[in-house]
Parts: sequence; C-alpha cells; structure tokens
Amino acid sequence: MTSRFLSLLLMIGAAIASAQVYSPNLLRTGQPDSSNLKRFADSICAAANAHTPREKAEAIWRFFLTDGRFVAPGYWYHIAGWSYEEPFGEVLDPIKLLNSYGFGLCYHIAPLLEAVYDAAGLEGARCWFLTGHTVTEVFYDGHYHYFDSDMMGYNVAGDGSYRGKPVVSVRDLEQNPDIILGKLQAPNKVKPGVVDEPWYPADVRASAMTDLANLFSSTGDNFLYPFTRYASGHRMDFTLRPGETLTRFFEPEEASLYYLPYRFDGKGWEEFPQEISEYHLRTSDGPRSQKDKRLWATGRFDYRPPTPITQPVTVISMPSPYVIIDAKFKMNVTTGTSNGDIAIETSTDNGGTWELAGELRGIHQGQWSVEPKVIVTSPHGRRTAVSGTYGYQIKITKSSAVSLDSLHITTRVQLNPRSLPFVEPGKNRFVYRAELPIQRDEIANPIFKAKLSDMDLIDENAQVFLRPHSHNGEALYTLALGTSDLTGFDVGARFLDLRDGLAPDKLTAETRRSEIRTMPGAASISWSLSAEGPYREIWRYDPQINWRDGDVITRLLRWPDVLKHVQNLPPQTKQVFVKLQSAGPAIDNVRLALYSQGPSPGGLQITQIWNERGRRRQHIERIAASAASRQFTVFAGSSVKNVAVIFSGQP
Repeated sequence: MTSRFLSLLLMIGAAIASAQVYSPNLLRTGQPDSSNLKRFADSICAAANAHTPREKAEAIWRFFLTDGRFVAPGYWYHIAGWSYEEPFGEVLDPIKLLNSYGFGLCYHIAPLLEAVYDAAGLEGARCWFLTGHTVTEVFYDGHYHYFDSDMMGYNVAGDGSYRGKPVVSVRDLEQNPDIILGKLQAPNKVKPGVVDEPWYPADVRASAMTDLANLFSSTGDNFLYPFTRYASGHRMDFTLRPGETLTRFFEPEEASLYYLPYRFDGKGWEEFPQEISEYHLRTSDGPRSQKDKRLWATGRFDYRPPTPITQPVTVISMPSPYVIIDAKFKMNVTTGTSNGDIAIETSTDNGGTWELAGELRGIHQGQWSVEPKVIVTSPHGRRTAVSGTYGYQIKITKSSAVSLDSLHITTRVQLNPRSLPFVEPGKNRFVYRAELPIQRDEIANPIFKAKLSDMDLIDENAQVFLRPHSHNGEALYTLALGTSDLTGFDVGARFLDLRDGLAPDKLTAETRRSEIRTMPGAASISWSLSAEGPYREIWRYDPQINWRDGDVITRLLRWPDVLKHVQNLPPQTKQVFVKLQSAGPAIDNVRLALYSQGPSPGGLQITQIWNERGRRRQHIERIAASAASRQFTVFAGSSVKNVAVIFSGQP
C-alpha cells in the first residue's frame, strides 16, 4: 500500500525501482490470519472444530468475547473512545479493527462480527441498532440468530437446559422479553443449566437484566441495518525496501506511547477519549483493558534510503498498514555557506497539500532531527500532521549548497499484539508467506478530490458527504499512476438514504438528526477506460430487501456500504475513470485504491525476540527473494515472554 500520488491524476512522485518484499506475513501454525478475513474466519472455525452453521456462529461469537477470562488469547476487549479516526470517525473497517486496535465498543464489534460471519460463508449476517447498544444476527436454518460478544451472551428458546435449543433472534426478543428474564432465578442469579456461559455476566452481577430486556422490547427505537454495516477496503498490504525494517512489539515500546484519537468539529481539535471515573477510565492509561492486564502494542518502521540525496527535490513515500502514531526524521546536513537552505515537508493527501516540518537556513554542520508539524497539543498527548493516517510522503527541498546523507526515517504505529506470531515454551511451528509483486496505492480522502456534476459537497459540523441536488448527481474520478500500467482498482463508498433526517454520527457510530434530506432514487458505481465511456456498471442500489425469513421490517437505516474490486484490466491500461452516481442517496466514506505490477521481490530477514527466565533469546530466519513461503521450527524453554518480531528488507 504505497502512496505515490501528487495530483488529482495521482502521478508518481518517486518511482521505487529496487527489489521489495510484498506484505510479508508470519504466523504460528493454526493462528488466525488477521490480514485476510476469510483465512481468519476459517482458522477460528477450524480451531473450534466447527462445521455446521450453528457451530461456526458460536465459535466466532466466543472468539471475540470481550472478557479475557472466557477465551484465549482474548483477541478483543471493551473500551470506549480509542477506535476513532478523522475524518470518517468511529472505525468500522474490520481489518483496521483486527490489526491496529483489538478493542472498542458494541458499535465496533457488531459490524466486525458481521464481517467475520460473512467471511465464514454464513449468509445474511446483519446488525441492529437498539439505541444504546448495537448487536449482530446471523441467518441459518431458516431463521435469524442473535449473538453478542460485547455484552457476552446469547439466548435460546424454551425452558430448561439450553443444549439442543435454537438461538433466538432480535425480533423474538422484541416480542417476548421473557426469553431473557425467564432464565433468572433472582435479579442477580441465573437458573442452573439454562444458559451457555458466559451469559451477560456484568449485567447479571448488577441485577440489570431487566434493562437489557427492555433494550429489545422497546421496539420504537430499534432500527435494522438491512445492508452491510462494516466499511471494508483497508488491506494489510505493505512493502519493505532494502534498508527498511518493521519492528512489531508485543507491548507498547514506551508506556505512554499510543495512538491518541482527536475529533475535529470544523473549528478545532480536541481529544476524543473521555475520562469516566465510574469505570476508572483515564486517558493517561492509554487504551488498556479495564478488566484485565491486556494492552495495546506499538511498532516501528525504520527506513534508511540510499544517500547522499543530491536532487533539489526528493519525495519519499512512507506507507503503513497500521494506524500511525508519529514520526521522526534524522539526517546529517552540511550547508557549507550562508546560501544553504533545506526544508522538510509532509503530505497525507498524496501530495495535494504539504505541511512544513522544519527548515534550515545558513551554515549548519552535523545531525539534524525533524518531526512532522504538531497540529494540536493537549493534556495527554499531541496530534501531528501524520497521526491517525496510514501513510504519508516526505518532501526534501534543498539548495545545491546543501549536502545530505545518513537519512533515517522512523514511523511509529499502533497494533493489536494478539495478532502477532508468539513463541511458546516447547516446539513452535511457524509459517511464512509473502504476496505476489503487486503494488497497491491507496488514495487518501478521495471524497474531496472528485469532479462533481449536479452534486454538492456538504459539511455538516465536520461530517462530510456528497448530495445530489438534481436527479443526475455524479462524482467522477480519473485514476492514473503516471506512466505505470494499472492492473486493477478498488472503489468503495457508503450511500445514505436521509429521507427521514436520520444520518450516521461519526462520533458515536449511532444516529444523529440531520437538517439534510434526500429523495428516494437510484444510485450506482461504474467505470470506464475513457472519460466518454461506455461505462460498466458494477453496483446498483436496490432498495428492495430480500427478507430471508419472510419477516418484513420497516424500522430501517438504509446506509449500504459497498466495496468493489476490479482486476485484470487490459494490458497497458494507463488510466481508468470511476463514476459514483446518485439520483437520491447522499454519499460518504469514499475509498479508492490502484494496483500495478511492482519490482521484483527481494530478500527478507525475520528476527523473533523473546525472554526466557529473564534472559534474551532470538531466532533469525533468512528468506530468499525467490521464496514465496517457508515453514520453520523454533524451540523455546520455560517462562517465555515475547518481545518483538522484526522484518528487515534485504538487498
């Protein structure tokens, strides 16, 4: 995922001709692969020996339970305020949630469950908004079934033992809340043998099961998302160039290092996490689990490009599959004369705009250290010009009197440590895999870069979307990579039916009241090899819903989120034209990415570091450029504590 774009036509800033390693991936045998949803879902089901739809649905539900006491490795935990990225708001992309976070609230985990159910081949997964809680249903055996990993429970029909009884749906609970309440022996005690543990343990302990039942039975504010709720499109694709390393730690590299989300209200920035003393939530603690010892983790890209840098203007891309915390640039600079000057800038919109990081004028000799521009400083951290993004560019502009060498670019990122390949005592079998040499270039915030026709860009308190103002609204994108041939592209967007004034709220992932209204009408996505067409339609909005169980629901949030992948473009394709059209729905969360053939693969060194009884140990595996996969074994003693996994690109 390499950002190389400098204009609306997305021209290449600086070609990378050297051999690269493409999306290297290392896992323990049987470990779920969080970089790919299908492989991830299949691994969860295989580990649970789940074969039937019912078995698969429960296995995935159990894997994501938020309390680490109930399932290892405790992949996900519950915490508010930390899974948020401007400008789109609460993170709803499953790949981001799995890899950069590993924590969130119900409105994160419910779409994530839906995505993993879909990836497991379970038809008809969907989400409900219950005003205060978001839950997931999955369809099998002719009926919908509700599973809740956030509050940790599900319900079966009937009395007595839960074994062999069908799991009920949200609609069942709407019509009969006694399905829940009938399983209680007392307000804080469950009848023996009637539920599968865990069964809403926090609510039972607090004698709050009546409140939970009321969430369902108060049907007037229950809304169904009949279309896809999650926002797919992000990928864990990345490349390692010679001289570039990715170090992924199993804990924060520093105790106070984490991605601190900030919200923008159209006027200024403020910290997004809110401190709540009742739940012992303190921003200074970072996104740590409030129930156990689970933490986030951090990583670091280190890149030393070839130097000296002699060109007057040099642009270097620094992509990341993980959300970026901050960055630092170190170099040796000699100006020699008073005419020497050098400036460092960063861009997160593919070179459309640049932020000055630092500059030197006059005589200087020695090391120079620069950080991206600080946008805001707050009580618990700061937001820089690259924070909260997934890639940026560095532009170095210098006069001929300046000599620059020993450039070292460091980018620090946040990650979910439970996604890493860990070493355990005894025999450890690992599987390495690299992807084909395909370069993926993701376009940052493309909603602002479209050529609009009969379409308005609406900014409603920093919640941005496109709205057609006639029956022929159109957003057109011209996509190219300079002289490089394109092999494919991704296009995604969310289409918003706002006829009743209910709009998605980026701050809560729930609903908000909007002054904007849309008319019922068609919407589509199409593409062409020429601006004049003909255009090939790859998606059309169908307001007619397939009610799999025959139960028609009228309380709907019609916000379909769409992603389409087009590949195998004709040879020597230099550009494509992508058109989003609407005669009714508004459009937000636009995503675009381009694919092209990359340079030949390079070699890789993998270093796994752990402690045994307080002593440092490591294993080094060297992967040849021709090796797309490899299996190897690592032996470890007792009292193992994992430290880091390091990928190093080799010449």
